[in-house]
Formats: sequence, C-alpha cells, structure tokens
Amino acid sequence: MKIKILDRYILKNHIGPYLFGLSIITFVFIMDFIFKYLDLFIGKGVRFLVVLEFFMLSLGHMFALIIPMAVMPATLMAFGQLAAENEITAMKANGISLYRMIVPVIVASACLSAGLVYYNNILLPESNHRLMNLMIDIGKMKPTLEIKENIVSDVVKGYTILIREKNDKTGEIKDIQIREKRRGGIPTFTIASGGRMSFNEENNTLRFELEEGEIHEMPDPNDITTYRRTSFKHFVLNIQDTDRSLKRSDRAYRGDREMSAGMMNDKIEKILGISGSVRKYMHNSAAKQYISAISLAEPGAESLMPQRLESPPVDSGVKPITEKRLGPRDAATQIMQLLEDGAKNIDSHRDQISKYGVEIHKKFSIPFSCIIFVLLGAPLAIRSGKKGMTMSIGFSILFFLVYYIFLISGEKLADRRFIVPWLSMWLPNIILSVTAGLLIHSTVREARTINWERFNFLKRLRRRR
Repeated sequence: MKIKILDRYILKNHIGPYLFGLSIITFVFIMDFIFKYLDLFIGKGVRFLVVLEFFMLSLGHMFALIIPMAVMPATLMAFGQLAAENEITAMKANGISLYRMIVPVIVASACLSAGLVYYNNILLPESNHRLMNLMIDIGKMKPTLEIKENIVSDVVKGYTILIREKNDKTGEIKDIQIREKRRGGIPTFTIASGGRMSFNEENNTLRFELEEGEIHEMPDPNDITTYRRTSFKHFVLNIQDTDRSLKRSDRAYRGDREMSAGMMNDKIEKILGISGSVRKYMHNSAAKQYISAISLAEPGAESLMPQRLESPPVDSGVKPITEKRLGPRDAATQIMQLLEDGAKNIDSHRDQISKYGVEIHKKFSIPFSCIIFVLLGAPLAIRSGKKGMTMSIGFSILFFLVYYIFLISGEKLADRRFIVPWLSMWLPNIILSVTAGLLIHSTVREARTINWERFNFLKRLRRRR
C-alpha cells in the first residue's frame, strides 16, 4: 500500500512539469509556424477558418516531436525538486532504491510511447496527407505568388510561364517567357526583357505589362509561311477567367510521410517485384541479343535467332531493346547500354526502399525516446542536487541536440545508403541508452551528488596559482 502511494506521489510530481514543458515547447513551435506562414496567408487572402484548419493540421507533425521532447525537462524538474527537498534521501533511508523510484515513471513513459506509436502510424499520416492537399490548394489561389523565379510554372491553365527575376512587393519582373498552348496548333511564345505582373481579384484577370519583347506565332501549323514574329516596346497580356478561389482537391498520391508502416511495406514489396522483373528482363534480353549477333556472324546458326524480344516491365523506366539483327559490335554496345540503364533503375529502387525503411523505423524509434529521456533525466537530477539544477537542464539540452543531430544525420546517411535504415534511426537510442545505464548505475553506487566545481576550470586554475 505504501509503495502504491509513493508511486502515485512520484507520478503526481511529474504531471505539472510535463504540462509546463509541453506548453513552452509548443509555444516555440507555434511562433516558428506563425513567422513562416503569416506572410503567405496575408498575401493570398485566405479565410480565417482555412488558416485555422491549416494550423490545426500543422500541429500534427509538431506533436510528434513535442511529446517526447517534453519528457526529459519534466523528469529533471520532478526528480530535481524531490532531491532539493531531501525526499530522495528519505526514500533511500527507507530502503527504496533509484531503480524502484523510476519504475512508475518508466511505466507511464512506456504507455506514452505506445500511444505515440499509434499516433505516428495511424493518425499522423492522414493529417499530413490532408495538410499537403490543403497546401497545394492554397498555393493555386494567387498565381502572382505561386509563380516563382527560375521555375517553370503552369498554375494558369493553358499557359506555361518562366520568370528569371521577380519582386513580389512591386510586381516587377524581368526576362519573361510565356508559352500559350493552343488546341491543334503550334503554341505562341511571348518573350520580354521586363515588365510588371499583377492580379485583379474583381474580374479574376492575371495582367502582364511587358516591355521590349517579341511574339512568335504560326496560326496554321501546316503552313510554315504563316509564321510571324512581332516586336513590341509595350504589350499588355490579360489572362481572363483566372479563378483563384480555394478549390478542394484530394490527391491519390501519397508521400512517404503520408503513409503508414503497412502502406510503406506494400510499396517496398512492389518495388522489389519490379526490381526482380528488371533483372530478369536484362538477363533474357542481353542473352537473346547476344545469340542474335552470333547467328548473324555465322549463317549456319540461323535457328538460334530469337523469335521476339520481351517488353520491359511496366513502371520500370527501362527502354525496350531493338529487335533488329545487329552485328557483334552493335549488339555489344546495345547490351552494355541495357545493363547500364537497368543498373541505374535498380539503384533508384534501392534508394526508394531505403527511404521507406527510414520512415518506418522512425515511427517507432522517436516514441521509444520517451523511455530513454526518463532514464537520463532521473539520475541527472538526483546527482546534481540542490545547486546543479541549472546545469542538469543544460545537459538535457545537450542530450536533445545530440539525439536530433544523430537522427537527422542518420536519415541522410540512410537515404544515401551508407548505413542500413534500422541502424540510422535506432543508433541515437542505443547511444543514449548506454549513457543512461552508466548514469543510473553510478548514481545508485555513489551517495554524493555531482561536484559541479570540477567543471569550473577558471576557479581551479586560480587555486593552483
């Protein structure tokens, strides 16, 4: 009974610090969100309810990081307070070890990890998918903001626009190329050295005021004599009926962060199947083409000539090999090109598999960090005692940086296939787990707290002098 009361007391001391840490970290993420997207929403004139929806969906991927980040400060504050009020000493005097003290917190963090796994695997992919759909729909609302420098844009139906330099505040543009698509005809090209771009919301018109340019057009695609080039000093192009109201859409395509672990495993199985088909196609086509070359060089071996070459697998990206009879040199060149294309295709498939593998393991490794941060925070808070609370929080920030640097670096290395996906995502947990184990073991064996004066090198140097 006394142990249960003690467990509830320890957990009660964690609830307040955890909510406090959660609110502070959430506030920091929200401020970053506001600074990042406020100008975008103001410029596009998005309604408040749409902005609110975008914000709520953005909280999805924020909480995937905020929830485990708040665990360690809560553990430091709770156990630090217990150590400052000598309650840790009282528990040790009654025969309660540190291992027993952290049991209720470990159980609570394990439940939090399990809930976070469900959240990352089921709820977060759907939230990310809806967020990406909404971002694309908002991006189509105002073409003057969607059209960016040095990027070919087709946000306006029937037109392809390329602008080298653009000022969003004044609307000034330089080095403009506009391609107007026409059904059954050759597109019209408009080129200008400079001008101004604006959007009239009343009549949904995108207006280009162009200076010093040319218009290239050929009204009759079957008669080259109809081609004409028109030079101008000032030309106004109005694109009518550019409806910029928010239109909802639902993409069938999903990125890796918009899929659950099951979806990504299905993708991996599909990619492995395509890679196997590519290998088979490369082997059979190269062998048949080689036999064809031999039969051409030796007329007596005409019976070895293959009847028909196979087609490459669907969605493989491999070009079909020619069915013409080639000489030994031409056949060898074509076979080498086939093997090179197939190798590039298989290498691309391996990159995709590695990318999906990283995202799968990330869904489990980040939630597991909740347990590790408890194992790190408890001994740090107890060993720091009354005077080392500030220093222990500094160490917690250091551990956060180490964890996420390892996480991001591991993701980059796994995407480039330098290390396997599971190791890239679990290596930070492994390193911090070993560190936490050493800290707990030394804290249980040593009764005294950390002497932070050992880290004050200037004071030690003065004493020696």
